[in-house]
Amino acid sequence: MAGAVEQAQLGTDVQRSRRQSNDWNIVHGLEAGAVISAVESLPENLHDLALYLFSPFTNDELDEARETVQIALYQHMLASSVRLPGQGKGRPTADMLKTLRYLCCAALYHHSQVTLPYRRTGLPSPHAVRQWLHDEHGIELDTRFWSRNDRATWGTVWEHALRVVDGWECECLAPVAALVSDSAA
Repeated sequence: MAGAVEQAQLGTDVQRSRRQSNDWNIVHGLEAGAVISAVESLPENLHDLALYLFSPFTNDELDEARETVQIALYQHMLASSVRLPGQGKGRPTADMLKTLRYLCCAALYHHSQVTLPYRRTGLPSPHAVRQWLHDEHGIELDTRFWSRNDRATWGTVWEHALRVVDGWECECLAPVAALVSDSAA
């Protein structure tokens, strides 16, 4: 009764406990909306990479996003004129291009596994990459051409693909990081 009297005197409904407070839900909703807006404003490959690496969706729900990033990585590798093992001075063969495409798939998979929040081992060795390519896609990768100083190697292509994906991750997280630094200021 005393609470009702005080309420009548103040002319307002004053909440005295945090039990029924929705303030934090509202704050979290606004922050999530800002992050979603920042991610949605990214180019398609970066948007899909952010979803693939950091969203709460299952792998089945992210098949389309993963495929978009894999294709973008493959196209980037082709555009950057990466030399493929056995290519020589001519054009790459269809088998080389197929291997490159699936090596891009493996690089994205590896990056997703070693990235927070997972921090798993990913594909830590050439043999792990070869085994994953065989198990997932039926591709045979000759690891004898993984590392050599005198010619193009799959190891060089692998490292280049991982650097590209890592750079793209930085690009897609930059707008989100800017939100965090703006809110801290």
